[in-house]
Amino acid sequence: MALLPFKKLTLIAHTRDEEKILTLLSRVGSVEITATSEIERCVKGDAGERAEEIRSRAAELSFCFDFWRAERAKLDKVIRRQEKEGTKLTDYSPVKVSLIDKIRGGKPDVAFDEFDRVAEDSDAIWQAAKRLREISAEESELKGEATRNAALAEQLSYYEKCDVAFDKVRGGRHAEILLGLAPTDLYKVADFSDMPELSVTEIDCRRRVSTLLVAYPTEQREVATEKLSAISFSKCGFDFPVTATEQIAALKARSVEIDKTLVTLAEEAVSIEREIRPKAEILSDYYRVEAEKAQAIDATFRTSAAFVLTAWVPAYLEESTEQALAGSGAAYYSLYEDPAADEAYPTLAKNNPVVTPYESITNMYSAPSPREIDPNPFVAFFYFILFGLMVSDAAYGLILALGGFGLYALKRPRKGEGQLLLIIGMGGVSTLIWGVMFGGYFGESFFPPVMFNPMNEPLKMLILSVALGFFQIVFGMGISFVGKCKNGKPLSAVFGEGSWFVLFIGLGLFVASGMLAGMAAAKLPALIVLALGGAGVLVGGALGKKGVKGKLIGAFGNVYNVTGFMSDILSYCRLFGLGLATGVVGMVVNLIAGILRDLIPVVGYLLFVVILVVGHVFNIAINTLGAYVHNSRLQYVEFFSRFYTGGGHIFKPMGSSLKYIHLDNKGGNKV
Repeated sequence: MALLPFKKLTLIAHTRDEEKILTLLSRVGSVEITATSEIERCVKGDAGERAEEIRSRAAELSFCFDFWRAERAKLDKVIRRQEKEGTKLTDYSPVKVSLIDKIRGGKPDVAFDEFDRVAEDSDAIWQAAKRLREISAEESELKGEATRNAALAEQLSYYEKCDVAFDKVRGGRHAEILLGLAPTDLYKVADFSDMPELSVTEIDCRRRVSTLLVAYPTEQREVATEKLSAISFSKCGFDFPVTATEQIAALKARSVEIDKTLVTLAEEAVSIEREIRPKAEILSDYYRVEAEKAQAIDATFRTSAAFVLTAWVPAYLEESTEQALAGSGAAYYSLYEDPAADEAYPTLAKNNPVVTPYESITNMYSAPSPREIDPNPFVAFFYFILFGLMVSDAAYGLILALGGFGLYALKRPRKGEGQLLLIIGMGGVSTLIWGVMFGGYFGESFFPPVMFNPMNEPLKMLILSVALGFFQIVFGMGISFVGKCKNGKPLSAVFGEGSWFVLFIGLGLFVASGMLAGMAAAKLPALIVLALGGAGVLVGGALGKKGVKGKLIGAFGNVYNVTGFMSDILSYCRLFGLGLATGVVGMVVNLIAGILRDLIPVVGYLLFVVILVVGHVFNIAINTLGAYVHNSRLQYVEFFSRFYTGGGHIFKPMGSSLKYIHLDNKGGNKV
């Protein structure tokens, strides 16, 4: 259980074998490429053109995946509308996936030979991508037309009460007839009495806009225009050979036609997806690997005949990596070296199956620095203990354990996957243990507690929570003490964490001397130990500070840290709060269910069952989430602040960035 050591691989090979070696390294999955140091009379690798082509191809595939997702969502809405309206709108039906398949859903295995062939056999994929682009363009054009038609229909709606075709509204030689709109408030107050020849008739009025039919003698056009301008009259610009009602009906019919066409296009896109997507996913991951190869080329230095590549290899994979290179038939030279003292290398933790799931908790905060103590075993221990204490109900724990481990067994994930399910399963075991200790079963005490019942003795629960917090924080300080000693800083360890340990021992003896019978004689030794611890804390704060002023500030500033220490311990009161909350909510659910059962004949028993199931499922879910989040917070803030450095980066071997598939060492092209 530790962070694994690494070797620095320097590989020199002929340029003709570059593609073969890069492909091999991406298949072996044991090297992380890093930038090669500058080499005299060599030029830096440049895969710019290759990378640009790869990005273009990958972007086209990404468009396909995004477009398919949007089209499926569109058809899902059509199906919901179809069910609501009871009309036939589409023949599309989503692919039915069983619950077991959904749980087990994961990346399919793809053999190396199929993976290698996918780029050569990709014509159908690019033809499909081209057709999807055409469908997208057609849809955009149709949507634009639909938007324009909707706006036109809105404008035409003001003329619906005019039963004359637009092109028929015109005057003759002696008179002019106009159709148009004007603000209602201006029209109502307008005075046309001084021009009796001007006829203004309101046909319709909606949204404070009046539809007006205007007529006046041709020779009085100038005066009439002035009068109409005063009311902001705007002449109708339509010249359709039909009425507004007929034109709106035509637009609505076209809208229905557009909707049908959009559905047909979406159906075509989804049918293409069902045929092409599996190969498109393989091709997408192929270009991910190709992109990594291009990045590897950019990290090299080279001459016209050879290139130099640098990579990190876990020490335990050195032999297998060298065997793969030797069997490749390439002309190369390899050198494996230990990292320099100041050289940063990747982090790779190797722990037992119980600890491994908790690596995800640590990595969410920050990956460990490769040269520090692996925190994962300690995180696993405390996370397990505190999770159960927060939920603290034996029945809930059994459900969580069966659910977590059961789903993991059904899912059958590959190594490194499904960690959350294992964390929940192990949290369920911890919850089961604490539930038995506290006598909690679905919020009731069906069996007597082994320790005590927190609902009846909350003070004991509070003391237990604070004591566990104190133990975890002191444990973290102990890890820091060991780490400093291993790194050649014994003085910092002794006058740092060591002084605090002495102070705690003295404080414990002092409290015991005043509270326990027969311990009164320990008061003086306790004070001496306290004084030694306090002096050590002062010295530890002054260490490394410059000048008298700096040493004094450091010394007394270190003493002030006791407030932070107490604050961290009090944070563990959340264990007390969450532990009690589980029992209280469970008890309330039982109480409400029991009251309804007793109050309402027959139906009350149905409500009793429903409330129990829904209430306890909710209680399990909300408290499991709370335990997960608050437990992580205690590890990150209170525990890690005592010893953890972090800042490392997880080992990411070349060829590991696959999104859709899992490459399996089978088929024709084995490494």
